[in-house]
Amino acid sequence: MNTRKMVFAAMFVALGIVIPRVFHMIGGAALGSVLLPMHLPVLIGAMLIGPFYGLIIGIGSVLVGFLLGMPAMPMAAFMFFELATYGLVAGYFGFNRKMNVYLSLILAMLIGRVVSLSAMLIAIHLLGISLPPVFGTIAMFSTGIPGMILQVVIVPPLVILLRRLFDFEQSDQPVKSS
Repeated sequence: MNTRKMVFAAMFVALGIVIPRVFHMIGGAALGSVLLPMHLPVLIGAMLIGPFYGLIIGIGSVLVGFLLGMPAMPMAAFMFFELATYGLVAGYFGFNRKMNVYLSLILAMLIGRVVSLSAMLIAIHLLGISLPPVFGTIAMFSTGIPGMILQVVIVPPLVILLRRLFDFEQSDQPVKSS
């Protein structure tokens, strides 16, 4: 394990808890579901330090946030799967595969939403709730559109800037000195 990456992962988990609280203080709970502030540290951290740590950031942000009172159930359960997937996918494509930051982000956003929607549909089926599946799909994607736009605008430039500022390597291999 890399101590530097563990420290950054802990920082991103903390940001994943603090940033949503700030958004909620400013605009209430509705602002959080529209602008998706918890997603930002997960996506950025995953692309900077990799899929393993991205997974930890996604899980840690939701789990610790839930234990501190936000997000509430049942949303926390779906966010758990979504943000874990964001961290894993964004880290895999943006860090391991060295894919374009924008493409990595969009793939992570799409795959994370599909995983979250799948978890929602499974829960609806298991609990016997009679909502049409299209309800969850439309609500899930349409409510978060401003947040997705915010992610596309903010995440890639921040990832590029932070890679330069903190000399993040896009692999887990030690840097070779000349």
